[in-house]
Amino acid sequence: MNAVIGRDLPYRDFRGDGELVLVIPQRVIADDDRGLLTWRPIGTRYLFRRAVDGRDRREIPFAERHTVAWTLAPMVWSGLHVLHLFRPGHAHSVWWMLNPDLTLNRWYVNLEAPPVRWPGGVDTFDHALDLLVMPDRSWRWKDESEYRERIGHPAYWDAEQAAEIRAEGERVVEAVESGAFPFDGTHLSFRPDPAWPLPALPSHGWDRPRVTEASA
Repeated sequence: MNAVIGRDLPYRDFRGDGELVLVIPQRVIADDDRGLLTWRPIGTRYLFRRAVDGRDRREIPFAERHTVAWTLAPMVWSGLHVLHLFRPGHAHSVWWMLNPDLTLNRWYVNLEAPPVRWPGGVDTFDHALDLLVMPDRSWRWKDESEYRERIGHPAYWDAEQAAEIRAEGERVVEAVESGAFPFDGTHLSFRPDPAWPLPALPSHGWDRPRVTEASA
């Protein structure tokens, strides 16, 4: 299926047990053999998992999180614009993190389950471990401790799956260091239409159960 250019669709992130933790509307910029390219500007309103008592998940020790009541709280995206590429068949997505003046601040590589498309959006499962890639293509791992502490938890990954998650990151590093797509200057000239409104969530359907390859 091909997304309609200019349409807003929800990007949804789940835990492995199917719990919805993030819903962000993004505008479709391109949909071709390189992947689904979407736009998330500063100011976009979205929903993110927070404890009912108002605490952010990072304020709660991982071992205690299963005892906490959670809700999806309204948030506003701030700091940097994001041009977000979902790559079919790849266990990661690439974010061009753009300054307010649309210059490149860094690339962010989000290691995650390969994206699954459905008529109204795209679903994935975040793998915690990420890569930060600077404009000069220097790089470093991000959130290694969060990735490690989830190994063996039934809602996340076992040791074998954890090894494959890291191997996916190492494959991306090879592309970074060689200056291959998408770290070759692609999309650095992107400029959004200044008349565009902010992306918005649909009035219904954004909270449907996770779509997997088996159910798509």
